[in-house]
Amino acid sequence: MSSGSPLAHASLESFESRAAYLYGLIITGSVLAAAPEDLGILRVVGLLAGTLAVYWCAETYASMMAARARAGRPLTGSERRAVLLEGLPLVAACAVPVTVLFAEAVLRLEPSTAVDIALLVNLGLLGIAGWRMSTRSGMTGWRRVASTAFAGLLGAAMIALKLSLHH
Repeated sequence: MSSGSPLAHASLESFESRAAYLYGLIITGSVLAAAPEDLGILRVVGLLAGTLAVYWCAETYASMMAARARAGRPLTGSERRAVLLEGLPLVAACAVPVTVLFAEAVLRLEPSTAVDIALLVNLGLLGIAGWRMSTRSGMTGWRRVASTAFAGLLGAAMIALKLSLHH
């Protein structure tokens, strides 16, 4: 994109996609935490995919309108494509937990156990994402550790939510 583009500069784009990925993990954790314990694994996958698709559509719409307002004109085809692709990490964030859920369905795990495991995997992914985002933003030492811990605490909050809803 040119420097005159109404969209974010290239140096910020990767941070925006990382933010979208983190949001996707938070949404994934929220859906997993709120899923009824008696819901089948494949239905949880459908619920998760549907929820993330709605969030992606909403984020894309809002970003498209904001970019158009900043530009003061209709967006070009390449700008529209950039906005559409910018939010895809939000949906992609559920890939690992969904893969875990599919494997658990094949292994015929109890849905409540399967969702708990997927929620723990999601917690791990939040920690990894927090570490990577902290590192790439230049944090070192205790600030990187604290930032990573905060991302992990978001996942722990999802687990606490699940426990308060279902136990």
